[in-house]
Amino acid sequence: MKAVDSVLDLIGNTPLVKLDKLSGDGAADIFVKCEYFNPSGSLKDRIALEMIREAETEGKLGPGYTIIEASTGNTGTSLSFVGTLLGYRVVIYMPEGMTPERIRLMESYGAEVHELKGEGASGSGGVAGAEVEIGTRMACYEIERSQPKTWWARQFSNPANTRAHLTTGREVLEQMDGRVDAFVASIGTGGTLYGIAKVLKEELPDVRIVGAEPAGGRFPLSEGHWRVPGFGDEVTGGIIEEMMESGLIDEVVAVDNDDAAAMHERLVREEGIFCGVSSGANVHLALQVADELGPGKRVATILHDSGDRYFTVKKYTT
Repeated sequence: MKAVDSVLDLIGNTPLVKLDKLSGDGAADIFVKCEYFNPSGSLKDRIALEMIREAETEGKLGPGYTIIEASTGNTGTSLSFVGTLLGYRVVIYMPEGMTPERIRLMESYGAEVHELKGEGASGSGGVAGAEVEIGTRMACYEIERSQPKTWWARQFSNPANTRAHLTTGREVLEQMDGRVDAFVASIGTGGTLYGIAKVLKEELPDVRIVGAEPAGGRFPLSEGHWRVPGFGDEVTGGIIEEMMESGLIDEVVAVDNDDAAAMHERLVREEGIFCGVSSGANVHLALQVADELGPGKRVATILHDSGDRYFTVKKYTT
C-alpha cells in the first residue's frame, strides 16, 4: 500500500474474508467484510466523512460550527474522529446506559459527550439504537433550532448516509467478482443495508437481501412498523421508511441478543475475527441463509465494528 496524505484516505476499501470454520458442509460459503479496519474501528467512518463533506459543500457547515448528533456509539465515535480532525467542535448526545468504552473513545478524539436520562439499552433482549435514541434526537432538534452555527448530522435521515454505502456495495461486488447470491446486514439507521442493496440489486436483480433486527423491539420492522409513533418527521422520519418501501429488502428477520453474543464469541475463538456483537447477529443470520441456499452459493455480510467497545456490557445495539 502506498503512503496516503491523510488518515481520512484510509476510510473504506476494507478487506473481505471467507469464513473457514463456521460454515458447514452442505451450506453456502460466507464472506464477511471487516469494517473494523476503518481508522476509528467501525463502518460509520464512511458516513461521517460523507455527511460532513456534503454539509460543507452545501454551506450548512463551516468554520466555527459545532457538529451534534444522537448516537449509541459508533456514529458518535466516527463523527468525533472525522469532525475533530477537520477542525470542528463535536458534541454527542447518548442515551444513558451505553458502555463506558464508547464514551472514552469519543472523548479521546476530542468530543464532548452528554448522557441523557431516559430509555437506555437495558434488558437481555437488546434494543435497536434507532429506538433508544428518540430522546437524544429530540435534544439535538431543540439545540440546532436554538443555537447558531450548529449542524445536526441526522444520521437516521441524512441521504449521505445511504450514499456512503453505495461505495461499500461496489467494493463487495468487486471483491466477490460479481458473484453474490445473498447479502445480510443488521438494520440500525438503515443506511448500510439500503446503500449496499441498491448497488447489488442493480447489478444482480435476483440477489436476496436480508435485514437483521434485534428480537424484542417495540416497533419491529418485520411486522411492518417502519415509523416510531408519537414524534414528528424531524425526529423519526428517514432512511428506514424509504428503504422498506423501496422493495429492495426481501425480508427482515429478528435475531435474539443471546444468539448474537454467542456468534460473536465463536467468531473470535474459531475464526480469529475480533468483531462486535451486532456483527455476531449478522453472521448468525448469514449462517441460516447459507444453510437455505446450499453449496455452490455465496452469502456476504458486514462486520460493523471491533469487539473492544463491548468489554463492559455486550448488548446488541447498532
